[in-house]
Amino acid sequence: MERRVFIGSVLASSLVGGAPAMAAAVKLSAAEIEALLSGNTIVGTWSGTSYRQYYAPDGTTLYVPEGGRADEGRWRTNPDTNDYESWWRSTGWTPYALVRLEGGDYAWVNGDRHEPFRVIAGRQL
Repeated sequence: MERRVFIGSVLASSLVGGAPAMAAAVKLSAAEIEALLSGNTIVGTWSGTSYRQYYAPDGTTLYVPEGGRADEGRWRTNPDTNDYESWWRSTGWTPYALVRLEGGDYAWVNGDRHEPFRVIAGRQL
């Protein structure tokens, strides 16, 4: 009986321990996303691949993966859903949530994980 109580306590504490990390991620509004990205470059990783991406104020974007070929796409925000939306020849328009993490860092929401990035002022590819 004590063993079941102990195991239950460990499981419960691990769930509670994970809750603050999830709660600390705050979804940005469409206006916040535009202010953050427009005219700036981000540096991050996506599924383990490092990249840089520039967001022009006219809605074009240039994605440059490390060791790969640059690709030009489009970007916009959706004020109804507060999502960032990107367009690429291979996928068409796709929505993503963008969050501010505890400590002020930013990340894309990619399924059940965060893809972190940092912002650099201007076009810096």
